[in-house]
Amino acid sequence: MGDFIELTIMNQRYIINSDKDKKYLEQLASYVNNKADELSKGTKSADSLSIAVLTALNIADEFFSAQVQTDKESTRVLEKVNNVYQYILHS
Repeated sequence: MGDFIELTIMNQRYIINSDKDKKYLEQLASYVNNKADELSKGTKSADSLSIAVLTALNIADEFFSAQVQTDKESTRVLEKVNNVYQYILHS
């Protein structure tokens, strides 16, 4: 069982129970707040639900894009390791 931690996201107070470090959770909340602020400045919608959903979509896009990039890098590194292995094997 974790500690109860209070976070404020988009001017809403949330009390969560987590084993994660409080500073880490506060950084997450700050990141979400910053993304929501960026969106709210760039959109005509003042509806907090719309801002929250658009924020979630943008963060999900960042996450999936980072995964694709990581997969590409992993494939590239694996190919290089395989090339080195083949070179050593045939030397």
